[in-house]
Amino acid sequence: MQAQTETDLGETLNELGKLQPADWLWAGGILVVAILLAMATRRIVSRMMSGGNPLAGKVVGRLLAALVFVLGLVYSLSQVGVSVGPLLGVLGVAGLALALGFQEIMENFIAGVFMSLRQPFGQGDQIHTSGFDGTVVDISLRAVELETYAGERVLIPNAMVWKSPIVNHTVLGRRRTRLVVGVEYATDLELAKRTLVDAVTSVDGVLESPPPAALVREFSGSSIDFGVAFWHEPSARSEQEVKDAVAISVKKALDEAGIGIPFPQRVVHLAKGSGFEAGE
Repeated sequence: MQAQTETDLGETLNELGKLQPADWLWAGGILVVAILLAMATRRIVSRMMSGGNPLAGKVVGRLLAALVFVLGLVYSLSQVGVSVGPLLGVLGVAGLALALGFQEIMENFIAGVFMSLRQPFGQGDQIHTSGFDGTVVDISLRAVELETYAGERVLIPNAMVWKSPIVNHTVLGRRRTRLVVGVEYATDLELAKRTLVDAVTSVDGVLESPPPAALVREFSGSSIDFGVAFWHEPSARSEQEVKDAVAISVKKALDEAGIGIPFPQRVVHLAKGSGFEAGE
């Protein structure tokens, strides 16, 4: 294959060497027109698809621009009598070598194309992927750029994102948070349940639908634990602010209802003869 490639390259170079200045001008003019058409194609496609899927618009625009350029190159050479068959063979071998040499880059590019088609998230979405949480700042053909909640910028290769689970916190427009609240064993559970639901419902930022719920989770060592679930806007900031307000409202409502939140307790039984009996 190497010998055939060298032969094809030699034939192409010989044909190029026979071109006259007029031929070069004619081929160059056609190539310039092809470049201008490629640039126009990329811009038009990117603008047409910018409203629905900007990343897909970039990908499709660049691919079509590359195709227009290659067609223009082939057409310009054919117009001046250069055989394009050997040249295409050389380009094919060179393309294969580049693909092998830049395998990681190609992998990220292909993953970026797939994500642009599937659209698991978009700019501004808050996601968790590959061990990182944050807001999507940019999606390129190489990497996804996140701004973490600590104010850091993280670039995650597209291939890593594509292979990892992606949790999109904001795409559905709402998010549920649960707060565990323990009450004393002597508490009237029906009263506690109503008190908890009313306390959560009164908090600004808690969505009316689905309504808040308070369900008994378990009988733990020193308390009966309720799981208090409520829905709010999906952003991480909203989650923290609403959860804080809910905790304050729940504590106040339980105090007013005379319902105690017990401290962790342990009952220790001392065996006789252990040396710890009263008075010893």
